[in-house]
Amino acid sequence: MASPPLAPLHALVGAVGTLGATGTGTTPANQVDQGGGWLYHLLTKLGVSPDTASTVTDLIIRPLSIVFVILVAWLAARLGSRVIHRVLERVAHQASTRSGSQRAGARVSTMSSLLANVWRFFVFVVAGAIVLGLLGINLTPLLASATIIGATLGFGAQQIVRDYFSGVLMTMEDQYNVGDSVVIGGVTGVVEDVTMRLTRFRSVDGTIYIVPNGDIRLIGNLSRGWARGVVDFTLAGETAAHLDTVRQVVQEAAHTVATDARFADHCTEPPTVVGLLAADSSTITMRVTLLTVPSQRDALTRALREEVLTALARRDLWPVGVEPPAAPAH
Repeated sequence: MASPPLAPLHALVGAVGTLGATGTGTTPANQVDQGGGWLYHLLTKLGVSPDTASTVTDLIIRPLSIVFVILVAWLAARLGSRVIHRVLERVAHQASTRSGSQRAGARVSTMSSLLANVWRFFVFVVAGAIVLGLLGINLTPLLASATIIGATLGFGAQQIVRDYFSGVLMTMEDQYNVGDSVVIGGVTGVVEDVTMRLTRFRSVDGTIYIVPNGDIRLIGNLSRGWARGVVDFTLAGETAAHLDTVRQVVQEAAHTVATDARFADHCTEPPTVVGLLAADSSTITMRVTLLTVPSQRDALTRALREEVLTALARRDLWPVGVEPPAAPAH
């Protein structure tokens, strides 16, 4: 005889059990646990027949569990997408501040949308597998096959995965953009195309190089921030006796270039004559530098070299001890 506090519960599960027994035609003795979980075991311990406990579980708990899984998946997808957007926006702000690129925000925004979609797809795939398990579908063969296929594809495509992953990081950090002058693998060129997997750039002689992003280990960007025009010139050893004069001539030539209308707006500092850079028994090497912007470095370096050598030649300081070629005999 059921105790008074449990009488309403026994009446409810008894009515549901009658419906289940009528539909299935099974006896309580032959009914086994079909994965009802904690409620099934609780009802059986309270004296409810296995058939009734299984019916209550199928009609009440499993639908509620499916709804709960879908709700949790929706919340995880939504919150995860927001976290991805916020983290990548912070990375984009740091990258744009560091590099001065106005396109970093747009590129990272696109990347964050892509990663958010990947996250949503992953969440709903996991939720779908859980729902199928709650419906009693055996996923073991499917998961085993997916594991084998995934391991095979992952082993065979690990280089491609590395290239794409490096491309994602490169995009988020805004390491370089189309049009930047870069040095990759010791080759200097201008970037013409950047994808998630490949970087294509053209060298000075016109050769196009295509490099997978995963193979880039060291890269130099020549188009960010400031640049410095550096000119080294070699003089004869006899010039060592006139170093002060050489330094004054080089300083005046560099100042002329710095105040030239073509470069004056971009030269933010006065020229620096480093002075004697190297010397041996027959020659000495001097260096002069001038700060500018990356886009003007090559033109300024050429102009600085020409002006310095012309000024030294006017003072008979370069070349020294070199006689002009003799005229051919007639």
